[in-house]
Amino acid sequence: MKIIIDPRSSYAYGSYYVIGLQNLFGRENISYKLKSFKKLDDLGNDMRFIIQDGILQKHIFLHLNDSYVVREKDYEWCDAYGCVNTNYLKYPKDQYPKLISLVPSFGIRVEKSLPQEAIRSIVQLLPILSIVLNRKEYNKYEKKMETNKLTNIKHYFGRRYRTWKNRMPIMEYNVDIPSEDNYIFFLSTLWYSDEWNNNDNGVNLRRAHFIRACKSIEGIKFEGGLLGDKTSSNEKFIDVLAEHEEPFDQWIEKTKRSALVFNTPAFWDCHGWKLGEYLALGKCIVSTKLSNDLPYPLEHGRNIHFVEDTKESMREAIEYILAHPEYRHKLEQGARDYWEKYGTPERSLNLLGIV
Repeated sequence: MKIIIDPRSSYAYGSYYVIGLQNLFGRENISYKLKSFKKLDDLGNDMRFIIQDGILQKHIFLHLNDSYVVREKDYEWCDAYGCVNTNYLKYPKDQYPKLISLVPSFGIRVEKSLPQEAIRSIVQLLPILSIVLNRKEYNKYEKKMETNKLTNIKHYFGRRYRTWKNRMPIMEYNVDIPSEDNYIFFLSTLWYSDEWNNNDNGVNLRRAHFIRACKSIEGIKFEGGLLGDKTSSNEKFIDVLAEHEEPFDQWIEKTKRSALVFNTPAFWDCHGWKLGEYLALGKCIVSTKLSNDLPYPLEHGRNIHFVEDTKESMREAIEYILAHPEYRHKLEQGARDYWEKYGTPERSLNLLGIV
């Protein structure tokens, strides 16, 4: 059994499934070759691969970006179309039988050493050098599509380096540190808001409601806030801005210690990486209503606690959970159980019919 991966596949978004493929088939059976994918479009944050067993082939497409919109050409090409932001209302199962919902994944560190990662990146780049150099991307400042060869090279290697540097191996997503009774940690992005993405009245506001709810409860030690930049920070959220970033290993450690965590649909109302991370870490998840589908619904009171999009609803939930530690631990166990059953890299591939 051989696995052939389109070398244009996103490293940051696809690393999760590369680990799963390595665990299922062995690293020695995985290669990156463009030949079988030349006639297909570029990938952005998505991933393609072929499972080859003798003369038999199975084509797999992984839709890993924030949008629920199906890539029709790739849907026609593949035998199974896995999507982390499946929306069956927009794409009904009877019309899209190959569309398979996946639990949200997240970026992980695949390589063990930086030299190993650099060599691997160069090997992947060689067969697609001309494509990378001539890739066109949208320049939001100039508001046009343009080719910048230096930017493309930096983008290609930069994403691999940042994933190696800033993310953690999959084994770090465990439950080795117990949650603390009155400590809540939440550090997240303050997204820019524009005419297409009204984030200030969506994800930004919901996250701000949660932070304000935490800060309004006496006896809670809250740490974190929202991280903005010059395109997103504004006076509307000045009271919930974080004082500083956290190294990612500290983000994981503090998230493990947190009594509960907060989830809400993020950019383009996607599930986002955090939902997958919270499930893997076995956290008590307080969440607003989800916008997209999962392989199996999360159940209120079993593996998640749903709230309304208001500070009052969030405060009520926080106070109830902190006052009932047995309920909190039930949700923690339920979240981890859900991830182990449906969301690990291997289980995600199993959902696609890969065994």
